[in-house]
Amino acid sequence: MKILLHICCSNCALYPVKIIQSEEHDFTGFWFNPNIHPFEEYDSRLASLKRLSSEWKFDVFYMEEYTPEEYFRMFNMQENNALNNLNLPPSPDRCKSCYRLRLEKTAEQAQKQGFDAFSTTLLISPYQDFEQISTTGKELAEKYNVLFHLKDYRPHFRDDMALSKELGLYRQKYCGCIFSREERKRKKSKRTRGQTDI
Repeated sequence: MKILLHICCSNCALYPVKIIQSEEHDFTGFWFNPNIHPFEEYDSRLASLKRLSSEWKFDVFYMEEYTPEEYFRMFNMQENNALNNLNLPPSPDRCKSCYRLRLEKTAEQAQKQGFDAFSTTLLISPYQDFEQISTTGKELAEKYNVLFHLKDYRPHFRDDMALSKELGLYRQKYCGCIFSREERKRKKSKRTRGQTDI
């Protein structure tokens, strides 16, 4: 089967790529992640994937122009608006929209380029909503008349992260968007305050 594999980052790609290759599918990676903020983070993740694809010798179709407006447009917000209003939108709705944005672009490209199926490395992370990703993928498969290659890679997550560390890949500290970045900062700040209060 010929699969277009959406890749959210090099770390999450390791075991999906290994497994897809072991199953003897013909695949091409696909980079489209306008949710990642700020540009320096985007650039680090992109460079890490380019390094991995070069070392492991697999092809990736890059939509690498940095277009965060595509992400913010989903919430009727401009980037500077988002910076001043980090309490919105709620996490479940935000993530659902983000999955759809990236998976729809992948399904669209898969159809245009004659792939049999599309998939995503988001399926390996226990921090992502597996059921929502699955539902979205199946809906888009019907819309674009291309299969959604659904596989639960989550059992391999720990081994995947260990391999990432061994390979010295860039390892991000948050999901990617400005909201997840802020959430992490706030949680870290609370932990620090709690330690100070003891």
